[in-house]
Amino acid sequence: MALAAVAVVFLPDSAGAAAKHVPATATPTPSPSPTPSEGASPEPSRSPHVRGFRAVTDVYLTFVDQTTAGPGAVPPEAPGFIAGLPLAPNTPYDLFSSAPQIPGVAGVTQAASTLTYGFARYDIGLTVGVGYATGSVTNAAYWTENLLPPLNPHLGFAALPYRIAFSTHPGQEDGSAARASVLSGSAATADGNVRLRAGWLDLTQGDRFVFAPPALTSVNPAIAYAPAESLSSGLAGSDIWTPYATALPLHGVDVEAKQGVASLELTNAALPSLPGESARLTMASLVLDHGEGTRLSAQILHAVTGGAAFTTTVPYGLDPQFVLYPQGVLPTSLLSGQRQTIAGLRAAFHIAPALGISGVAELGRSWYDAAPVVHPGTESPGDYYHLGADRVVGRTTLSLDAYRMEPQYAPMILPYGIPENQWSAAFAWPGQWLKSNYQLIDNSVLGVNRQGYRVRYFVDGGPFEMHLEYTDLHQIDPETTLTSTLAGFVDGYYLPQLPDAATFGQQKRYGFWAAWHPAIGDFALDIVDDTLYRPYAPGHLEDQVSYEVPQAVATYSRHLTSNIVFATGIGRYAMKGAFSEPLDFAERLFFAGIEVRAGVSSTLLSFRRTAFAGITTFPASPASPNFTGTALIVEQRLHL
Repeated sequence: MALAAVAVVFLPDSAGAAAKHVPATATPTPSPSPTPSEGASPEPSRSPHVRGFRAVTDVYLTFVDQTTAGPGAVPPEAPGFIAGLPLAPNTPYDLFSSAPQIPGVAGVTQAASTLTYGFARYDIGLTVGVGYATGSVTNAAYWTENLLPPLNPHLGFAALPYRIAFSTHPGQEDGSAARASVLSGSAATADGNVRLRAGWLDLTQGDRFVFAPPALTSVNPAIAYAPAESLSSGLAGSDIWTPYATALPLHGVDVEAKQGVASLELTNAALPSLPGESARLTMASLVLDHGEGTRLSAQILHAVTGGAAFTTTVPYGLDPQFVLYPQGVLPTSLLSGQRQTIAGLRAAFHIAPALGISGVAELGRSWYDAAPVVHPGTESPGDYYHLGADRVVGRTTLSLDAYRMEPQYAPMILPYGIPENQWSAAFAWPGQWLKSNYQLIDNSVLGVNRQGYRVRYFVDGGPFEMHLEYTDLHQIDPETTLTSTLAGFVDGYYLPQLPDAATFGQQKRYGFWAAWHPAIGDFALDIVDDTLYRPYAPGHLEDQVSYEVPQAVATYSRHLTSNIVFATGIGRYAMKGAFSEPLDFAERLFFAGIEVRAGVSSTLLSFRRTAFAGITTFPASPASPNFTGTALIVEQRLHL
């Protein structure tokens, strides 16, 4: 099928994460109300100080067996995509997660042990890991728990012989690898007010409009699924089964210090990069948290990239090219020597405590440059603004947020992971950045070059829960073959237009989630409908953008006991409309699974069946894209 409706490339999961592709469905426990502080990264809990030696070990063993069938399992675009051409297939990929579906069997065994010795005034810790993966490399990399760094191709490591493959039978892309290494070390005062960490690490604090860790490109094993932009309050069974990782770790040194309500974190770390590339950030974050809804924070980040120039789909680098494809004008250029600085201020506060009204204000500014670029000296700062307020009355929360993210805000292009992540109109949604690039910030609410507002109404707790959302966003500046060559100008979703035919696009998002918790179990309905529209000037039909992406999942789950959870459900992810060419296809999903916890052991069994059907969007490839996929995932965990 044809090229994506985007001008830049995104890693799927965004968002939100950050854990964009760790979707959720109903849980019987009440959900937290949405608050203006949702942009802040939560601080992970720390182990209490204990004198002497202690050790904690987590082990997980994962088995994946996946099959595919149908003409879409080997799309006509596959050879060109493997060779690195920008046109990519729509299939065989799972629309809900963006992960490739490849026939094969994979097994992964991993263990991580944290060894700590507590002295009278301080603690010293060391984390070591060992892992072994065998069988289908794609299934091991995409459908198991996030692999330990030395085995993880998403972090740029080559221990597993990963390659893009459109296999028709198991065994065609198999491989094996085993690694053992020291993952990190730490030293902390006994009261926990000062801590030094080195190695692979996750950040403790920060605001996601300044920095968001790179989201996983793999899919965490689970028994239920939901749209990426789900409003649900938790994954079914998440009370006894949580993912080991929701973002890729950084590699470097981190220092934390606390005094009263103030906490400071200083970080110097390498970001995930492709082989031959490098990216590093230096960052400081200061938070004043009064613990009753008042929080002030300031953060500054500086990042640089190195290595060989790489081809990307922004045209402000060297040798810009604009090629007309069936879905519009595709820009490319060679980019290198990037430098990015982002500074942000954030305040969460009470507006009218007696009425339950709180507010949030966020301000960010970024400075970007790259060398060489096609038009030196055209870079300019970009700004980010967010004002929000919410009112909590009993079980209900009403919130209103206004956003503006300028086209020059945080535009650094960061290639990493595996270039398998598909790049086509079907999968451009809901992220602004596709394929194996990501943005330093969270772009799950709105993307770069967008402004608008979001309204939410949540009813939480009780036998019936409901979440509603409406988001309306508009382009700030038109994206043309002229503006897109200015250093640091980035836009998501759209492809450039000719200057005399420029128009402004609009994006709307409708979200609905409802959960009913009778005695017989928990029922949830999760619906997200994204629409994208950009008018086109007479004579420029290639600029037409008018389509919607309806996504829905219905789930039933039940706690058979406090330690056993069962879930089953159906889902549908579709795209219909036009992006220059007609779009009309959908994936149907059926899933069922069970989780069992027994002492130090937990076991997950998950079954999923997908069926993709529709029309090809590439006239030169009349072959049917239809295919089916079946996956069985079994995982056992031990916490010792």
